[in-house]
Amino acid sequence: MKKIVAFKSALGYALILIMIGASILANNKEVILPEMAALAIGCLIHQNPVWLSKPFHIFLLPSITAIGGFLINKANLDLATKLILVVMFVLLTLQVFKSALAPALATGLLPVITNATSLYFIFSILAFTFLLFASLNFKREVPPAKMASKRQKPQDNILYIAFISAWVLICSQNGWMYIAAIPPVLVVGYESIHKEEYTFNMFYKQVICLALAAFIGIQSLYFLNNLLLAAVFDIIAVFFMLRLLAFKLTPSYATAILPMVLHNASPKYFYWQVLIMCIIVLGTIYSYKNFRFSEQLRVRLVRVNSKDEEVSSCDK
Repeated sequence: MKKIVAFKSALGYALILIMIGASILANNKEVILPEMAALAIGCLIHQNPVWLSKPFHIFLLPSITAIGGFLINKANLDLATKLILVVMFVLLTLQVFKSALAPALATGLLPVITNATSLYFIFSILAFTFLLFASLNFKREVPPAKMASKRQKPQDNILYIAFISAWVLICSQNGWMYIAAIPPVLVVGYESIHKEEYTFNMFYKQVICLALAAFIGIQSLYFLNNLLLAAVFDIIAVFFMLRLLAFKLTPSYATAILPMVLHNASPKYFYWQVLIMCIIVLGTIYSYKNFRFSEQLRVRLVRVNSKDEEVSSCDK
């Protein structure tokens, strides 16, 4: 069993480096899919039961959302409208397929935020998601996670679309589009809004991990000035960061690689941009989840008190 785990871990990291190497050979950064890092590590190393519950979706859904985002990006629309349409399209796709594969949100957004125009992007998403799907069949032992999709409530999806749409429009009006839709942050937000319980401990660790990963990614790219060396450093540094914080957050790997595909990622400001978006987006979701739970608790307490009063009145 240990040999299988070691093999899958090596394969997960190798897929990331092969993707970076392919982009260097093709001389095209659109081959790089940051969320593939999260998918590979989440599926092969962390064995995320939600993502592994429907293995074929790991190939199918990111491919559908990436192609959809690519086509939306070609439309003659402003950036804010494109981003909102992509979020709506991806969440509708996940709803139709009854899936909770959050990285599909990032693959849909990526061609819009990077303004992808090359077919290399489509070929890359098809090739690497298929390789990942195929690698999962190596002595696969997937724990069932059928309840994962049942816990998702349609009203949470609607609220998430409404909130992200409002956030994108606010950013558009104020010229803040650089923090309107950072894919790994929206992925974490999507997963968080569907959690049964979203604690402050989860919230602040998510913010710290994503911001530190952004710092690692932009600084390694700036100082090493080599995509492959930067990717190796990113993987190692994010791995130890997550171990030190005792927290599993695979989108951190995608955040570290994201500067490689962004056209104007600043070594001085990128990690601050990620931090600000994390605090606003995840902070709003944290407030919503905990306010809702507190309201539900009050309702339950009222019901219990009313029942106790009925029982006491009957005894009299």
